[in-house]
Amino acid sequence: MGDHADWNDLAGRQVQVQKGGQTIRTGYVKDVAVTEDALWLEAYGAEPRTLYTKAQGYTALAIPVSDVSTS
Repeated sequence: MGDHADWNDLAGRQVQVQKGGQTIRTGYVKDVAVTEDALWLEAYGAEPRTLYTKAQGYTALAIPVSDVSTS
């Protein structure tokens, strides 16, 4: 996994959102801002749909498809 400077290619993919090297949340990217500096993670269970921005220090790491559990 590597940090994606270009978040546009993350739409629809599962990612880890990190801040300060710590994973904050894992989820699917619902949408990315046109400016590619913000992304929305889909709501899942008790976790609401959430906006993360680069300006607030968040990074997004794509989870390779082979690492995603199918069960």
